[in-house]
Amino acid sequence: MEISETTDKQTATELFEELAADGVDTDEMQEFIDEHGHKDFVLYFEDYQQAVKEYDLEIVNSFLEEFDLADLSRISDAYHGQYDSGAEFAEQLVGDCGYIHGDLPYWIEVDWQKTWDNLSYDYTEINGHIFTNNF
Repeated sequence: MEISETTDKQTATELFEELAADGVDTDEMQEFIDEHGHKDFVLYFEDYQQAVKEYDLEIVNSFLEEFDLADLSRISDAYHGQYDSGAEFAEQLVGDCGYIHGDLPYWIEVDWQKTWDNLSYDYTEINGHIFTNNF
């Protein structure tokens, strides 16, 4: 074991004990350490805990499937909500931007899936959650 690993583990142990004394769930902390390691526990656990509190575990885990722990403090900039599909998000975004005014006549069809395909360079859909790639 390298000295830096030992230092990371000691620092993590101190933080673990401090947070446990403050009432933080020890199983949750241990699970985080097992998945991400001691160094990341020290660096990012409090951001992780805050994100889970502000959003929920499913959203945070979805975010972490695509983005790094270091980005977790920016989840509020990245998260755009939950949708049934990228196409549904595309339709909502186009409407919110004012590009379509009111209801379209029945004979006009917009291919929301292709619109989503165009948007997917700037957005990512994970488990129904939409995140911007540009935060």
